[in-house]
Amino acid sequence: MALHFEGTLTIGAPRARVWAFLLDPHAVSRCLPDVQSLEVLEAGKFKAVVRVGVGFIKGNFAFDVTMTDLNAPAHARLMGRGGGLGSAVDVQSTVDLAEHEGGTTRLDWKADVVVSGTIASMGARVLNSTVERKTGELFECLKVQFEA
Repeated sequence: MALHFEGTLTIGAPRARVWAFLLDPHAVSRCLPDVQSLEVLEAGKFKAVVRVGVGFIKGNFAFDVTMTDLNAPAHARLMGRGGGLGSAVDVQSTVDLAEHEGGTTRLDWKADVVVSGTIASMGARVLNSTVERKTGELFECLKVQFEA
């Protein structure tokens, strides 16, 4: 099952500061309460174990994540591949940062997610709502990190 997500967010911080935060897996993981563990392998590569809950299916997924196409402080691509609970997930995501009025930053993001196995059987509607809720939580936390 293939899913597509995208959105825009304005963050009350300069672009360079937002960029530095987004490239730090430990900083971003603070905004993802479902991260069970995180291991940075080298710059731009890390492993994460994430607690996943979709409908009645709950458990841990192990992900290998790589950041590429880094064009500081404007653009990054993130590729993740993971599995668990008889399922597999592939994520291709891009983030674009632009300077915005009043010293703020406009963050445009896109993500294409391919899900197979048990979790895919939950259906697009359940998966969409779960991903949208978690994405909303991530970006709300991001704003709080900079604007608090």
